[in-house]
Amino acid sequence: MIFDKLRRRNGHRSDAEVAAEIHKVLRGYGPLYATAPLIQVELADGIATLRGVVRGVALRHAAGRLAATVAGVESVHNELLDDPAIERAVAQALATHPRAQLLTDVVCIKSYHGEVTLTSQVSSQTQQMAAEAVARGVPGVSEVVNVLVVSSEGNGHLR
Repeated sequence: MIFDKLRRRNGHRSDAEVAAEIHKVLRGYGPLYATAPLIQVELADGIATLRGVVRGVALRHAAGRLAATVAGVESVHNELLDDPAIERAVAQALATHPRAQLLTDVVCIKSYHGEVTLTSQVSSQTQQMAAEAVARGVPGVSEVVNVLVVSSEGNGHLR
């Protein structure tokens, strides 16, 4: 607290003040604000770290560039994930995991701020549960909505 007051008196802002300014700048950018992103900002010694999930790669890059414009930020570690990258990672995990073995051109994978929804038909309850477990293990996935339907005609499995 005393050091924060000294920093302000000397023309420098505290890490908390700079982090608050980063949040303000990010909220002020219409395309980012419109998607209601879940972004956490940490600042230590002028190094801003952004974490969370945004809707697309362009918004991830924009957030990093915007954070870098704030006075007091020396560098930005942009650790944001974007929904298309999460969808690709889930698809790869489902296709390669031995218990799930799902054809990802048949399974619909949608991510919204890291909440992943799986829809399709699968051949067994084991495959349905395995798909959910595999998706949960993918970095950036905060929740899985499993709408996979078990059907004797399930076409999501490998033959």
